[in-house]
Amino acid sequence: MATSTIGSRKLTLRNFRCFDWNHPAELIFDNGFTAIVGPNNSGKSSALRAVYELRPQLASIEQLFSANANFNPSLGYLGAVDAFELANDKNQTKFEYELDISIYGNMFIDSRYIVNKIVVECDLVRSTSKATKIVATNISGSSIALNYAEIVQGGVFLEGSLIKYPTSTELFSFAEIFSFARDLGGSRYFPAFRNAINEGAGNYYDIPVGNAMVQAWNHWKAGPSKKSQRAIMQAEGEIARLLNFKSLQINADNSVKSLNVTIDGMPHKLHEIGAGVAQLIIVLAAAVVASPKYILIDEPELSLHPSLQLNFLATLASYAEFGILFSTHSIGLARSAAERIMVTQKLPDGGATMEPLGEQRINYSEWLGELSYSSRLALGCEGLLLVEGSTDVLFFQEFLRKTKKDHKYVVMQLGGSSLINSKIAPHLTEITRLIDASKIYIFIDSEKKSADEALANDRQLFIEECEKVGVVARASERRATENYFEKKGIAAALGDEYQPLSEYQLLKESVKPWKKADNWKIARHTQFSDIETTDLGRFIASLP
Repeated sequence: MATSTIGSRKLTLRNFRCFDWNHPAELIFDNGFTAIVGPNNSGKSSALRAVYELRPQLASIEQLFSANANFNPSLGYLGAVDAFELANDKNQTKFEYELDISIYGNMFIDSRYIVNKIVVECDLVRSTSKATKIVATNISGSSIALNYAEIVQGGVFLEGSLIKYPTSTELFSFAEIFSFARDLGGSRYFPAFRNAINEGAGNYYDIPVGNAMVQAWNHWKAGPSKKSQRAIMQAEGEIARLLNFKSLQINADNSVKSLNVTIDGMPHKLHEIGAGVAQLIIVLAAAVVASPKYILIDEPELSLHPSLQLNFLATLASYAEFGILFSTHSIGLARSAAERIMVTQKLPDGGATMEPLGEQRINYSEWLGELSYSSRLALGCEGLLLVEGSTDVLFFQEFLRKTKKDHKYVVMQLGGSSLINSKIAPHLTEITRLIDASKIYIFIDSEKKSADEALANDRQLFIEECEKVGVVARASERRATENYFEKKGIAAALGDEYQPLSEYQLLKESVKPWKKADNWKIARHTQFSDIETTDLGRFIASLP
């Protein structure tokens, strides 16, 4: 994923499918990973699929503010045979979606108001949509709200996305929120059903399946587009790395009805290598060729060995410009990968709720069960690596992959300072009932401001408590993980305008800071040789 100056963006759905007016679904679109966790039929897929279904609306959102379209255009929906199925059963006449964006100081020009919220009502009886409300904010923090009656008084478009309304002396800029809508329109949705093997041709949402997948692969790889050819070569390389193959070649057979897969020089048919590998092939290929703004995927863990799930998710996310949203039954996978976790639950009346996962005290034995640690031991997993926080999990996963150790370790977060203190002992006892202490490794940030500063007391006590039970625990010599990056890795991931930090510099003190959620992307573009001689590199190299 590329970096961006965007702040948090949100799509709210009201009276949409299983989410009624009082229990809306909220999808957060930000850099990095957002997970939606819940049982079957609790609305996870409905929420993700909504972005796909609303694409025609999002791609043409400007028409809601145009007199030429009477401010009430018929925009339609994608993939919905009967539009009435989109509304909640309690009120099938309409539903509502809302776009929200965060605003930062550098977005403001003069005294213009930036539109940071648009509420859209979709009337299913009349097959029309209208903006029922907008909210705009200026540089001083003052806000103005306009309702539908004020919007339809005939705003005049100036300079593209600037609108002047007769009821106000202010200029309203829609540029940022229109950009969000277009980015959602440029997303790709990959459903849980990802059958790339059975005959029959067609597209299932945003992935070609059966013969259509084979034909698409053949077109991508052997067609006239060099961009597609390079993308397919990249996908083959990524799949080979994920599956620990030395080489991988995937080509359509003469009938263009199946794929021939050559692994380390040995030929196979696609159906011979299993659904998990077939899924990797088609999903990664579709993502590489599309280069979407956001990727939305249901149950990325399907048909995959537990040690592959996190790597697959990270690899897939690297092809999204901004971020990835995924639904899952695995709270362990969500906790490992996601900066944001939403939980869906079924209501007694058949509806559903979606809420952020609460800040709960981590129960490690429970979490290890969620990650199927015992089964991973049986399948060759050799240890547990505990790291500072959620943004460090994928950072370390990348360097484990580069040293061919990613299949050996479960990587989990400590949750930051809440557990990095002398009170870790009960948690260590809990873990060592399941795992021998000699197989547990811990790496935390030192948070030091200079080379000669002593480790903070709580972190020092944490290290000592770990050593008492035989757990290998290290604090970084530099301030934090982001202080180990070199210029070329940062530039490759984020752009030339970003600069490395000094060894003890705070990220926010950088001339152009990036988000900690971007650390794993920089790690993906950083060679292990770039950190090999540092204490971080020596720690990773020392892992059995």
